[in-house]
Amino acid sequence: MLQPVALTDMRTYIKGRIGGAQYKVGSTWYDCTIVESIITDDGFVRIKCQISPEAACTITGARLLNTDSQVWATKDVSVIIETVLEHLLAWFDFVVNESEVS
Repeated sequence: MLQPVALTDMRTYIKGRIGGAQYKVGSTWYDCTIVESIITDDGFVRIKCQISPEAACTITGARLLNTDSQVWATKDVSVIIETVLEHLLAWFDFVVNESEVS
């Protein structure tokens, strides 16, 4: 069985390897800002991204990049932004735990 320190090390590694975030409009990916990267009390690695498009659009995806600019995680979304004053807060939760397989 893994010890708690091993799970903490894995969570810390994931948190430290996230290097950027992007959102998709049409077929184009745009950079966005990671506003929070935490390990929650219940053991999730939570990465929050603020998406602030420069024009009205429909956002169809979000993704996280590692520190080598390789895609680590993606999610499909469908959010209509009607004005440039609107923003979208998207987040990714990673669960790191151990379970036995029989």
